[in-house]
Amino acid sequence: MNVIDHLAHTYETLQKGFNLRWPPSIEQGAQRIYVCTTPDEVLAAANTALSEGYRITVRSGGHCYEGFVSNKLNGETENLAIIDVGEMKGLKYDESQSITSPWDSRNKKYRFMILTGNQNWDGYLSLYKQAGRTIPGGSCYSVGVGGHISGGGYGLLSRLQGLTVDWVTGVDILVPVENSRQLEFRHVRADSPSNNDKALFTACCGAGGGNFGIIIGYYFDQLPQAPQKAYWIPLAYPWKELIPNFSNFLRAYWQWFADNDAAATSTVEGIGNGGLFTLLKLNHVDTSDHVVLAIQYTGPNGQVGGANDIPLNDFINKMNAAAGLTPTLHDGFIEPNIAPLRHPHAGRKFKGAAAQHTAMDWLYVTQMINGSGNNQRGKYKSDYQVEQFSEQACNALLAHLTEATPDKRFSQSLVQIDSYGGAINKKGMGTTAVPQRSSLLKAQYQTYWTHAADDTVQLAWIRNIFTAVHGGKPQRPAYDGCYINYPDVDMKYTDTGALDPNWLNLYYGWNTELITKLSNLKAAVDPHNLFRNELSIPATRTE
Repeated sequence: MNVIDHLAHTYETLQKGFNLRWPPSIEQGAQRIYVCTTPDEVLAAANTALSEGYRITVRSGGHCYEGFVSNKLNGETENLAIIDVGEMKGLKYDESQSITSPWDSRNKKYRFMILTGNQNWDGYLSLYKQAGRTIPGGSCYSVGVGGHISGGGYGLLSRLQGLTVDWVTGVDILVPVENSRQLEFRHVRADSPSNNDKALFTACCGAGGGNFGIIIGYYFDQLPQAPQKAYWIPLAYPWKELIPNFSNFLRAYWQWFADNDAAATSTVEGIGNGGLFTLLKLNHVDTSDHVVLAIQYTGPNGQVGGANDIPLNDFINKMNAAAGLTPTLHDGFIEPNIAPLRHPHAGRKFKGAAAQHTAMDWLYVTQMINGSGNNQRGKYKSDYQVEQFSEQACNALLAHLTEATPDKRFSQSLVQIDSYGGAINKKGMGTTAVPQRSSLLKAQYQTYWTHAADDTVQLAWIRNIFTAVHGGKPQRPAYDGCYINYPDVDMKYTDTGALDPNWLNLYYGWNTELITKLSNLKAAVDPHNLFRNELSIPATRTE
């Protein structure tokens, strides 16, 4: 274990994560960072910090969008220590299913175990090489699985395979010892004898990190086979040509996934479309003169070509018809803040898939699009979309995304609308804390910038477009709230700065049963609120 404080030359850098807005200053950041490589080191670091009066936060990959890990809650008066588990890496795999947890008295057997310090690419590569399997997680290579999976863990295979938490069957976690400021190991499952442990397993599968303890490892009885072949097709639609048909284009996008949601879980060639995952990049015109529709496609059998390509061709044809133009293959990567990646056929007019594109090994597609972007200042918002795009939403998106500025101040701003549904909308294989199982699309509003002096204008832009699209906050029936792994402190407050009594519903659903369960669990497992941040589960018991 390496303990880093203000005397270390790495201290200022390791106070920070991906979002360089946090901490706002050295004084408002953590006084200590414990870099841990083993579960025992995590336990020792956490208990030392807690016994000395520190609040602790946990970091695996460092991609928390808000300052929940890096910031003191009380300005400069609080003592804060970060428990960094990013070097606690490793995968265990045994096809005979002989893997056990050292903290499970029942000695349950598993096929896979992943430590939470792994980054996404670590996991993909290890699982593929050792077992030919994968998890349906995200494409940002440096995101740590500790936070990624605890918030749900979705990615480009999720319409085909569900959320990562749908596959989790066991969790090792450090939780508070009763009536103390110390932690102990616990292994939890959906069938644990203790009701609290059952609820804790559910919370670890979608309620987000930093609420109940420090997750050490995730266990899986089984994981899906990795695809063999895939297409990667980034289509570029020029803004100036798309604007007249923009509303039709958006509505065709939603409509295709509505019409094809049930067939996403079919295994029949020519019908099953779950392997079609899309990232619709509505780039601000300061960012790009194109809207980009990036498609990863694999058939239900992990192959492409022949009848497998029928859903893909149907999707592209309908999107092109709605746009009223034939797109080109995009020259560049999928994010505005990632260096360009030359597509081998960039600029070519693109009408179909199989006839004009070359199948690639799925692992190489995953590696090629593996981008996390530059460490910059950023702000993010999200929604789960259930219903068709309204006229208000179409008009608001168009107005805010096509207003150019002389200094191109929004040169890294966009709204990304991902395909959702399919296997995600079927009940998970285990008990999860992800209630959003009815949406078809999932949006992430993003803006990035370099200098603190630009904070005000960047924050105003993203808040204004989000409010204009939703007429406030995303509400039912059109939307199913927000994604906890894209946390946004704005959702906690009203326009006047008062506490919004419905903020928990945005993240945990409008059926209060899950919120009650999580709040009761917090009161039972962490009554002293050792694990807290600005959007953490409140420790209030409700009968």
